[in-house]
Amino acid sequence: MLTACSDTKDYVEADEAERGESYRCRGCKQLVIFKAGRLRCPHFAHFPDSRCSYGAHMSPEHLEAQRLLATALRGRGVNVTLEYDLASLAGDRRIDVLASPPDKPKVRIAIEVQMSDITVDLIDARTTTYQTEKIAPLWLRLYNFGKWNTPKFLIDRRTIWIERHYLRAWERWAYEQLGRTIWFMDSGTLLLWRGTFVPAHSYREHSSWYDSDGDEQSAGGYFKDISQWVELELEGPYYATELMLKRRRVIGKDGRQRASADFLVPGELSPPVAPNVRAIFAIDENDHEYRQVEVRMARAWMPARMRNAPENWRLRQPPETSS
Repeated sequence: MLTACSDTKDYVEADEAERGESYRCRGCKQLVIFKAGRLRCPHFAHFPDSRCSYGAHMSPEHLEAQRLLATALRGRGVNVTLEYDLASLAGDRRIDVLASPPDKPKVRIAIEVQMSDITVDLIDARTTTYQTEKIAPLWLRLYNFGKWNTPKFLIDRRTIWIERHYLRAWERWAYEQLGRTIWFMDSGTLLLWRGTFVPAHSYREHSSWYDSDGDEQSAGGYFKDISQWVELELEGPYYATELMLKRRRVIGKDGRQRASADFLVPGELSPPVAPNVRAIFAIDENDHEYRQVEVRMARAWMPARMRNAPENWRLRQPPETSS
């Protein structure tokens, strides 16, 4: 946990805690341990025999991500509360990072850092509660980018292309219902990336044979959707200090309008409203179907040019190149 309470304060952040002081869990009110080592960020932890679920299952990466976001937002003058307790939320009532402008405390944004899997019912229910409370959610996917093999570099877009990303159900829901972008944070570097999904497909090879009656049969020769995978464009990387928060209204795939939040990258006035990469199907001169990835450049679609991403792609954007 990044917060606790003391004998004199209802809210104390670990970065402000002092050794030798007594602190209690804000949930169960039991005594907790203050930890501030060299390998992990300062935090509070229950004693081993505690049964309190408040703060349980928080990975070091999750805590570090919350802390980093809070520090970056405060550097821009934003009011931030960590592990904000929202009574109307079912189950875990805490919001990872609650942010609001200093002059508009009722204009609130909830940043939810999500590394583990959750159900669609849960993200839907939490988002519905946020709408009732007039809070705009931003669901941030915390992921180990080292799991992706052979990423590509989209030359004209200067973005990273992941050919196979295993899509969790909650990621799809957040993407389709909250604005058709999803932000990722690399758990290894803590840098941020804007993600766009493109449906993935596999090609079923054409085959033909003769049945027992001597009639020729055939199958395949077409592309098939792979629902559990997507292709992924990643725009970045960005430091958290570079990004600004923006509330907006979006219409989801289900037709419902919701309040949502997004990050603005340097130079942006509003988030993108449509993807800049897509996959199309066409027929070649031999009457064979093929699939092609295209990028939008200067309001026109063109075939995507790709090459292998450089080894340090997780740390910096590759330089501009003509090939």
